[in-house]
Amino acid sequence: MFRYEEIKSPEYYQENVLLPHSDHIAYRNATEEKLGKSSLRKSLNGLWKFHYARRIEDSIPNFESSEYSCKDWEDIVVPAHIQLEGYDAPQYANVQYPWEGHESIRPGEIPRHFNPVASYVKYFILPKEWRNQPVRISFQGVENAFALYCNGAYIGYHSDSFTPAEFSLEGFLKEGENKLAVQVYKWSAASWCEDQDFFRFSGIFREVYLYTLPKLHLKDLHLRTEMSRDFKEGKLYFSGKIEGWEKETEKETEKETEKEAEKEEGKGILRYSLFDGRESAFPREEALL
Repeated sequence: MFRYEEIKSPEYYQENVLLPHSDHIAYRNATEEKLGKSSLRKSLNGLWKFHYARRIEDSIPNFESSEYSCKDWEDIVVPAHIQLEGYDAPQYANVQYPWEGHESIRPGEIPRHFNPVASYVKYFILPKEWRNQPVRISFQGVENAFALYCNGAYIGYHSDSFTPAEFSLEGFLKEGENKLAVQVYKWSAASWCEDQDFFRFSGIFREVYLYTLPKLHLKDLHLRTEMSRDFKEGKLYFSGKIEGWEKETEKETEKETEKEAEKEEGKGILRYSLFDGRESAFPREEALL
C-alpha cells in the first residue's frame, strides 16, 4: 500500500522496482531484428488522460481504481514535461533550492502548499500473442517521483528522475482493456539530492513501453576490455546472464550456465574471450556463440 507521506523520507526512494540490466532489445526472429521492430515490445507513447493539481490534497482520490473512469479527462502527450504542455511553469534555479522563498522546510520534509501532482491514465489492450507470458513496463525517465498502479492495484514507486525504472505486471493484467495509472510528484525526498543548476520540470518526460520476454533469453550482458602493458594486444570479454521462464506456470527460473569462469566468480554467468589481438585465440565454437 502506497502512502504519500513516505515520499518525504530519504530512506524511501523506490519499491518493487526490478533490478537494472543492459538495455539490449530482444527480437522474436532475425527478420524483426533486420527491420528494427520487435513484436516483444509495445510502446505506450502518445496521448494519455491527465489531471493536474497544485498539491496532493487537490488531486482526485482513488483515480487509479478500475471503477473510476478517467476517459473524460484532458489529454496530454507522453513523453513530455507538463510545464511545456500548459501546466505549472518552468523554473530555473542555481545554488538555491526551488522552493526557497516560498516554504521553509528542512531535509526530511517536502513542500506542502505547492507541490504539483500530475495524474496520468493510459488504457490499453495487451497483444493476444503475449497471453500467459511475463509482461513488464519500463519508464525511461519520470521527474521527480511516481507511484504506479495497474487495474487499481498498487505496483510500485520510484524517485530517481534520470534513471529508468521497470516493474513486473504479472498477475495484474487481464484480457480486454487494462487501466494503467501513474501519479507523478514534482518534489520528493530525492529533490534534495537532485538539486543542481538546471531548469526544473516534472512529468513523464521519456518513453514508456511494455515488453515481454522470450522463453529463454539473455537477461543481462557486460563487455569489458583489457589492454596489455605495451598496448600492443587487447582482449574483449563478454559476460551475460541467461534467464528462462516456464510458460505453464508463468514462473521465472534462472538457467545457470558457466563458460571459462572460475566457480567462485558466480554461477549463471556466461563468459567468453572474444578477441585478444591474435586470430588464433578465436576458437571456432566460441566464434559461433
